[in-house]
Amino acid sequence: MAKIEKTPVVADKAIYTFDALIDDILKSAEWNDDEAQDVEKAKRERQSKRIVVQMLIDLANYFNDDSHQEGEKLRNAIEVRVKGDAFLSAFIFYVSQNPQFDYSWNYLRKKENSYEDFLFEGVLFLRNMLADINMFAGKARNMQNIHIVFNDIFDVFLAMEKPFVKTNVLWENFHRLVTVKRNYHLTVKYKECILVTGTRKVATDAEKLIDTALDMVGNNGNELK
Repeated sequence: MAKIEKTPVVADKAIYTFDALIDDILKSAEWNDDEAQDVEKAKRERQSKRIVVQMLIDLANYFNDDSHQEGEKLRNAIEVRVKGDAFLSAFIFYVSQNPQFDYSWNYLRKKENSYEDFLFEGVLFLRNMLADINMFAGKARNMQNIHIVFNDIFDVFLAMEKPFVKTNVLWENFHRLVTVKRNYHLTVKYKECILVTGTRKVATDAEKLIDTALDMVGNNGNELK
């Protein structure tokens, strides 16, 4: 199985890390709930969404070492974690015993396999995305109003302070998180104008899309050619 891409280390440049990504996401979740019809429900959902995203990023960060770069080792490590999670197993049993729940305990235990797939693909997605973000920041450091949207979930734009990029979560598309894969949709925008869009299977796909978009923007990053 092919090696999984790691975030490149670029000399004399700030590297965007998973810790920075988590910090941005937690800040991105601090939206105003006053406009929601059910404020308390909105707050509960916000907290749950934050927990899910942070769990995935923490998992990607934990497994972003040399011993888990090979795909099969990563998959096995995730399987061990899921099957060894006593709280998850107890929750599956508890939910299955609810008379209003339509699925059996056996069915839910079988769903652990697809849950492991979700975690595996989620880790690969986040690791690849982080590599693309750092590549983007290195190429477009002096440009403004250019941003990249990853799988219609994470909107990444340039910033003035280190690490020179910021990430917002498009919370209205949060449901797309369950379908993320190592190959994902990538859109490069100038303000709200779409410059290029395509599928990212390997790092060179993202680099070609970004290079094409930057070629369409003037040298100062403020006007399109």
